[in-house]
Amino acid sequence: MTAEKQELTIFKRQKVKLAEIHTRPEIFQYREMEYDTHHVEELKDTILSKGALDRIDLWRDPETAELVVLDGHHRVRAYARAGKPSAPAIIYEGPEEAARLHALKENSKARLQMTPTEKSNAAWRLVCLVKTSGGYLYSKQMVARHTGASERTVATMRSTRRKLLEADQDLPDAWWAALAALKDHEGKELTEDDREAVIEERTRRLDEKVGKEIAVMSEIQPEAVMRMLERRLGWKLRQWADYWRSEDDPFGLDELDDVENLEF
Repeated sequence: MTAEKQELTIFKRQKVKLAEIHTRPEIFQYREMEYDTHHVEELKDTILSKGALDRIDLWRDPETAELVVLDGHHRVRAYARAGKPSAPAIIYEGPEEAARLHALKENSKARLQMTPTEKSNAAWRLVCLVKTSGGYLYSKQMVARHTGASERTVATMRSTRRKLLEADQDLPDAWWAALAALKDHEGKELTEDDREAVIEERTRRLDEKVGKEIAVMSEIQPEAVMRMLERRLGWKLRQWADYWRSEDDPFGLDELDDVENLEF
């Protein structure tokens, strides 16, 4: 029986103690960051003011009987932050193959939307899953339908996976990394689009990690941000300042009266 014909069924609806809820982000979380702190705080405030959120989707693992989060990672964290001992949930039963697709479907339509990069990486992760017999666990049509990737892209992912394995290469977690690994193995130069995709992905990851904190601190204590950059970048900071003050001047540094007196 294929994964497409197998579906989850609702076992029961009930409140579940947070201590009994498990997470497996490496399997059922398709976002780059498991939690968005700001989103968790918003949900916590809603719980405190209104009492409850939508039910959390849990999957009952048939092998371990653990209740694992399919959809609602942020809600689980928010209930904990609100000091609640339990949360309303829907408990599903069925095979892991169907549970993966359920998690992806719910992530795709959640309020905190998946980015195009996250959707591409989700498609790549599904392509990398195979049956014990060696065939692909999910058909091209299934991967395309659940992730939004085109069937042509899924076919390219399958080809990339095959070539990396034939070259005895490890399969990266991210699709852009798989493309870069294959081109490096084949001795091909990255195209401008490839390079831009790598830069944009790394920019996004860096921004998710420290972007908000730097933006807030730049309003509260800009000297602290400057000092941190000086410690981390050293002489490169002066080089970057010269670049930013080039003829394009994207940051308007030419208009600053004391730009020459900035402490680096």
